[in-house]
Amino acid sequence: MKRWEVVYDGAPGGHVYAESVDEARAAAQAAYGRVHPDRDPRGRVRVRGEGEAVRSEAGEAQRIVAEVYEGLRLLPGMELPAEKLRSALVLLESAVARESLGGSVGPATRRAGGSDSELQRALRPVFESACVPTPVKERLRGLLDWVGLKTEGKELRKIELKAFETLWNAGLVDYRFEERPSCRLHQPAAFLVRRLTRAKVLRVERFEGCRTVDDFRAALAPHGAEAAASAWSFVPEGGGAAEASVLRPLVLWGPGKVLQRARILRGVPVADDEVVAFDRALCDAWERLKDWTDGLGLLAEPHLKEKQLSLFERAEKRIRTARDAMAAAAREGREVLPPDTARRDLVKFLIDQVHRIEDALAFLPDRSLRDAFGELVFKDVVFRGAGSYLSMRFGIHIDTAVVEGADAQALVGRYRKEPGGPRPKAKSSKIHTVVVPCYTQDGTTVRPASVRLGVY
Repeated sequence: MKRWEVVYDGAPGGHVYAESVDEARAAAQAAYGRVHPDRDPRGRVRVRGEGEAVRSEAGEAQRIVAEVYEGLRLLPGMELPAEKLRSALVLLESAVARESLGGSVGPATRRAGGSDSELQRALRPVFESACVPTPVKERLRGLLDWVGLKTEGKELRKIELKAFETLWNAGLVDYRFEERPSCRLHQPAAFLVRRLTRAKVLRVERFEGCRTVDDFRAALAPHGAEAAASAWSFVPEGGGAAEASVLRPLVLWGPGKVLQRARILRGVPVADDEVVAFDRALCDAWERLKDWTDGLGLLAEPHLKEKQLSLFERAEKRIRTARDAMAAAAREGREVLPPDTARRDLVKFLIDQVHRIEDALAFLPDRSLRDAFGELVFKDVVFRGAGSYLSMRFGIHIDTAVVEGADAQALVGRYRKEPGGPRPKAKSSKIHTVVVPCYTQDGTTVRPASVRLGVY
């Protein structure tokens, strides 16, 4: 099977898959007809190039489904279809793994060539990242070298646990302990967690069924007072929402030793739905930034200047100040919701800060941490949290045409060049990064974006 590049109406139209150029042309015309049933595809559709052989059809399908999933999950109301796509993605990942290991995945296929091929493959994102320190990679490679032909049982568990400890100490762990994290740099630790929990070396306690503070107190009692920390957020009064929920699970290893304290989100009932919506946007941004600074952000710190590191501190301080004031007002029976202008300005500030952080990460040795930040923080804060609140409450929208890779020549009046920062290696009209986004209201630009143009 080959991948063929398609041009629709003179513009890039993605790819189709076929054995020959004639089959590719027919497939492209059929696709065009499904999208534009009122148009004749003849003369509008062109197949470009010689076609590129696809090394793995399952891998190619995995990539396409992943791209569709990432776009779909950001659209309001499409969460359920997105989750179905995510299930398909998990199945495809398994199929790709089987293909790469000669048709089988699991303990029986280990120890190919004197090592654990499944573990080697799982650790690949860490080895491929130029942002992961060399000592971390050397430690992991050394552990892999110890996995010999007869390493199994307790000895193998010890090595897996040491590998997990290495990732944990480096900040390469998803503190929410999702079973199948979408961030590539979190996937190696997730793989080890699955193995270690099956072997009962690790225990991840998510407190299924707990909905109230009393439920959590009872469940946490056997582990002691140090087994949990709490946070809070406003919830609708009498809305049937859970009184408390888990942000980070309790993780135990060995004989009941706490590796990670549970982080419990306690709901504070309030009658004003607008307070709930505003606080939800702030709380989500706060928790995502905290997960980043506690984890993968540690890898970025050595590469960032003091001014760039302060971006996180300023964002967290503004969120904390606003939420503390709201909490105090609720306790004292005063008006909880800040004025419109204060809310609007704070949300725009957060969106700007997240863009500035992503811009700073764009100049690291490779894209691994920038992509991770986009997956873990940027997409949710900009498009689902703060960005959605800004759009729905104030009618201010982020211009999604002003993005990385766009041609600035078609965006006159919607951007300005960022004055500071590194100089490009070569001039170009292509946008390298968006330092702060373009805001529009009623179809009019109310603030142009600040962008970096050129090749860096």
